[in-house]
Order: sequence, then C-alpha cells, then structure tokens
Amino acid sequence: MRGSKKTLTSQALEIVTLWEDVVCLRASDKSLIPSDWLRAKKHLAQLARHQRARTNDLPFSLYRVCVMIARHNGSITMGALSHALNIPLSTATRLVQHLEHGGYVERTPDPEDRRIVRLALTPKGHALHRAIQTFAQQRVEAMLHRLTPKERTVFLALLHKALPALTDTA
Repeated sequence: MRGSKKTLTSQALEIVTLWEDVVCLRASDKSLIPSDWLRAKKHLAQLARHQRARTNDLPFSLYRVCVMIARHNGSITMGALSHALNIPLSTATRLVQHLEHGGYVERTPDPEDRRIVRLALTPKGHALHRAIQTFAQQRVEAMLHRLTPKERTVFLALLHKALPALTDTA
C-alpha cells in the first residue's frame, strides 16, 4: 500500500502540474478548453472569493500570476508576464500591485538592465503557491484514489496526449 500511495501522490502532483499548464494558457487559447474545465475554473474563483475573508485567498487571476512567476525560475519581467497572460501591461501592473500590496510579490531591478522591472515571489507568495498546490494535489489524490493503478496510468497518458492540443494552432 505504501508504494501505491507514493504512486498516487506522484500522479496527483503530475495532474496538478498539468492543471497549472492550463492555468498558464493565454486567454486566446482558452476557447479550446472544454466548457466543463472553464466551469471548474470559475467555481474555483468563486470559492476563492467566498473564502478570502477566512483564508486570505486570492482570485484566480492573481493565482495565475503566482504560477507564472514560479514557472519562470522565480522571476519574470512585467513585459513577459503581460505577454504570457495576454493582457495589457496596465492590467498586469494592477494585478501585480494587488499582489505586492498583499506581500506576495516584490519588484526588483534587473541585474543586467536597471530599466527592467522583475517580479519575484516573496516567502508569503511561495507559501500561497505551495498551499494552493497542496490543496489541489489532495483533491486530485482523492479523485485518483477511486481509480485502479492501471486506470490512473491510462488517465495520465490521455491527459498528456490531449492537453498539448489546447495550444496547437493546426
């Protein structure tokens, strides 16, 4: 049982990583996402709004910023963030201001070009990202626990095969 628990955990983490891949999709790519997934995203955002007072959770778009920063080796430029999220720089700036005000990110000058502003997660931002990942992993583990090891393997293989189609333009 202990060996299968490790497999279940690693598979759950793999699905959470795939979910974050979906989170990182540009807005223009989202028309390709199944409507059930978009409803799930909307539900998560609603949960975040309802839980914010109790958990100090952030709306889904702000979580996307945390994911983007974490996925860019812990530091990203404002321009790259704006491009990755497919939003105007002014909108990205407002999102970052909210995160900065909450203590989740900090702005730092680029070491090679002081004109460029880089964003990095603070310890509080890393903690938020880990907490959301942990919560998601626990939920996915509960779902995967209902499947046999073979079904989990097939499920993951299908996810890996299907998700790249979300960004294919052909």
